[in-house]
Amino acid sequence: MNDTAERPAIQELRDALSGAANFEVHPLDIEDACRQYAEDGYEVTPQLREFLENYGELTVTWQFRESEVEVTTSVERTLEATHATPRNARIFAKRLGRPVLLVGTAFETEECVLLADNGDILLAGDAGFQRIAGGFENAVRALVTGDWDKTFF
Repeated sequence: MNDTAERPAIQELRDALSGAANFEVHPLDIEDACRQYAEDGYEVTPQLREFLENYGELTVTWQFRESEVEVTTSVERTLEATHATPRNARIFAKRLGRPVLLVGTAFETEECVLLADNGDILLAGDAGFQRIAGGFENAVRALVTGDWDKTFF
């Protein structure tokens, strides 16, 4: 499974943001991706597997002011990010009061992209949490357009 024809969710997102963002879709081996998460100490849930099947190994870049900004679901980059540890994921979940999964990183600061059990996408980092939107597609649209509540909690 490695191109957008096999992952229609990515194609829908690409169509929705045509001209506003660039997309890199890399080959996805779902079993290898799940193995990497498990080896790093994360629970591989059906929700994580479904997310990876739909959006795994995707990098979206766009211009913000004079800089290029990105969000990525690259498994390798996600698991190597500064704040990406199973312990931090448990802390994030406890502070939020709901289960969350680490599914990506955003920006140069490597904010953790979290998928909550209710489908919300949040950013987590040193400054706290920000809710971006319900669903990954809506969250990427909000990030690219800048139309999201930037309040930290």
